[in-house]
Amino acid sequence: MTRFLIAAALLLASAPAAEAQARNTGSDRTTRAVADADVSRAVTLVPAAGRTNTPERMDLPRAESRSVDVERRVEMRSTAYCLRGTMRTGVRVRDGMAAGDPNVLPLGSVVRVSHTDGRLIGVFVIMDTGGAVRGNKIDLWFSSCAEAEDWGIRSVITEVLDIGRAS
Repeated sequence: MTRFLIAAALLLASAPAAEAQARNTGSDRTTRAVADADVSRAVTLVPAAGRTNTPERMDLPRAESRSVDVERRVEMRSTAYCLRGTMRTGVRVRDGMAAGDPNVLPLGSVVRVSHTDGRLIGVFVIMDTGGAVRGNKIDLWFSSCAEAEDWGIRSVITEVLDIGRAS
């Protein structure tokens, strides 16, 4: 659960000029995190429903930094989707999220996706599974269906980043 919360916080902090809101169910406490381009700034985390601990502040590593440890590197087939609604994790779809086979890319995994020639595509959090996403496949979410269709099927290099693991 900690890895999932850290991955979600990283996603909130890494979206330029994006605003995210998390609501603790069962109370009216709302934490609003407004992210800017500096992903190394601190983010406030809200405890899950039923928890009594207070929110903590933590510094997040820069997602695009090459100094983040890579757990593993896999060549994958990449597709794209643009459906609206809620992902497998219960989070509404938004930029920076992707779907993967939970046996290959567990929910909450933070991945850096690059073209096979090394050009960075982006850093994504695996928040969805998808019925057709099996094996070495990653499905990237796009806000535009035209962009998703233009994406087609591409070979990409997916690096699973070692972010949020307890040592």
